[in-house]
Amino acid sequence: MHDAQAMRLLLLFVAGCAGSSPAPQPIPDSTVAIRVDQVERVEPIVRVEPVERAPLASPYGKAIRSVRFRTTTALRARPALDAAKLGVIRKGTRAVATSAAPASAGCRSRWIQIAPRGWACESVVIPTRDAPTEAVASDAAERPVRGIYGVVRGKEVQAYANAAEAKAGTGRMLTGNNSVRAAGTVTIEGRRYWRTSQGALIDAKSIATFSPSKFEGVAIESSTTLPAWLRSRRDPYEPITTYSAAGAVSGTLPRRMVVTILEEVDARVRVTNNAWVARTDVRIATVAPPPPGTKPDERWFDIDLDEQVLVAYEGKRAVFATLVSTGKYRHHTPTVITRITAKHERAHMTGDGEDVCSVADVPWTMYYDGNYALHTSYWHDSFGGPRSHGCINLAPRDARRLYHWSSPDVPPGWSSVYGDAEHPGSLVRVGRVATGPSFRGCTRAARPRRHRRGNAVVQEDRSPWPAVQAGASS
Repeated sequence: MHDAQAMRLLLLFVAGCAGSSPAPQPIPDSTVAIRVDQVERVEPIVRVEPVERAPLASPYGKAIRSVRFRTTTALRARPALDAAKLGVIRKGTRAVATSAAPASAGCRSRWIQIAPRGWACESVVIPTRDAPTEAVASDAAERPVRGIYGVVRGKEVQAYANAAEAKAGTGRMLTGNNSVRAAGTVTIEGRRYWRTSQGALIDAKSIATFSPSKFEGVAIESSTTLPAWLRSRRDPYEPITTYSAAGAVSGTLPRRMVVTILEEVDARVRVTNNAWVARTDVRIATVAPPPPGTKPDERWFDIDLDEQVLVAYEGKRAVFATLVSTGKYRHHTPTVITRITAKHERAHMTGDGEDVCSVADVPWTMYYDGNYALHTSYWHDSFGGPRSHGCINLAPRDARRLYHWSSPDVPPGWSSVYGDAEHPGSLVRVGRVATGPSFRGCTRAARPRRHRRGNAVVQEDRSPWPAVQAGASS
């Protein structure tokens, strides 16, 4: 009961979706977003076959087993600063150096190519005799949301840049809804503050800590029988009322209990030998055919807006199903067939206009259509019903699982990856209900930031997508 009350207190916090992560690069015309009601066929990716070349020797010789990155670095598709970004590799990651290219504008030293792909300026790497960083298998027991998150509550709450501002009470007044992630705590004149991941100091008494959902979906062994879940249409946190065959109330069943539909008559379904429930209190996963052109083993997502269910497929075979939360009233999730083109371990999301908000460090984010994404929702636990500002909210364990399962692959040590012709993202089909997009709430990427690179001042596009893309919302 305490957990249910706590969750209700947090229902006033509204968080939608958009990322401020580095901009992914455009993908081929055959993979851009296409509305479901405008297409009958999605053409498969046309791969560009690499030109065969003689293998290149390591630029450092046999004694050097890897290069270690001195700083978090954007990897490029070519040895040039203006080349498309393939991803972002974390500081401290070790990778095998496969070749080198001459210096060019923006890189005074050589360019170094690493495995499995990408180029970086030699100034950001250190040759080592250590083995390259290896992939770490995901531990189901490990928390999928790392760190402590909370929502800022109360009026006239300020964010301070430093201790001096906190002492003087001259910070920046927060507006709208704000969630934050703690990078640490500090005590100033007897008062405890969160130091957030964005570098601000906020009074700890003004922050209510989130307890992320522990819900997770179902791995599917037989594609002929997909799961269903019980979820009350009135209150997602309450048990589900059951009825006898005659229609009399007979008891309750736990919320989100996984069931098999045994029989359906009119507006009721039978889920046990003698228990019937209202059809509106059930979320049912169903088998859907793959989009035309899908390869036999290709990994793709089908999101049913009616049922609020996601099913993950490998070709025609369903392998995983779970409950999601898509766009609520006036924030509809648009129907679309497209591909994932950017994946980020964390994405900071913001919004303005009617819904001013800041959503810190959203884990396991996968952009697929403009600012729309599949991503973790650490702020609610009402999956199975509309809740978002247009994105597809996933429980943390599900988001982590699907992030690592889907394409493009994420090499060891990479915190972001972008799809391209050689490494296309998984198909995403959002359908069953044809509603037009309404782009409000936490859906705006952070503004471009200016920073110094050598002697030059560079403005980096922080939007998660190109400015123009067919079928994308604006």
